[in-house]
Amino acid sequence: MTKPEIIQNLINAYAEAYQNLGYSSLMGKIVALLIASPEPMSLDEISGELQMSKGPVSQIARKLKEHRLIEKVWIPGERKDYYRAVEDIFGQAFANYASSMRRNQRLGEEFEQLSKAVPAQDEQTRHLATRMNEMKLFYEMMDESNRAFLQNWRDNVKPGLEELQDEPAGKQS
Repeated sequence: MTKPEIIQNLINAYAEAYQNLGYSSLMGKIVALLIASPEPMSLDEISGELQMSKGPVSQIARKLKEHRLIEKVWIPGERKDYYRAVEDIFGQAFANYASSMRRNQRLGEEFEQLSKAVPAQDEQTRHLATRMNEMKLFYEMMDESNRAFLQNWRDNVKPGLEELQDEPAGKQS
């Protein structure tokens, strides 16, 4: 497989993955393209590579920047905006995911309390309160695991990868 075919397959795979998660397929395409690019890319370059108009690309780039998955970079002598994937894009994507799981935890807690506060408790409200307690506990435990995982990634694994990337070509083991 050629390099352009590999990159195109990556872009397609990310587009599908993002769409399966409920996000825009264009969001996945931009992330994949910037992950594959060793240099920052302008919106014009991104639009050209993806064969998309600049408007939607600019709009999605703004959202990705808000989610801290990509960052705008300044290129001396250039007036265009350039973007690249953030250094710890995978850790940041996981942190974003973990944040959404904390929202689920809060939902469980909120609806458990609301269910328990219903004046006339019946089988359904007791059942709902029990299930919402289960939801809250599940996501609390998930949050503890997610935080430990992310801390381990950022403290132990990611720094080792950066050291390997800094070695001259041919010297990596």
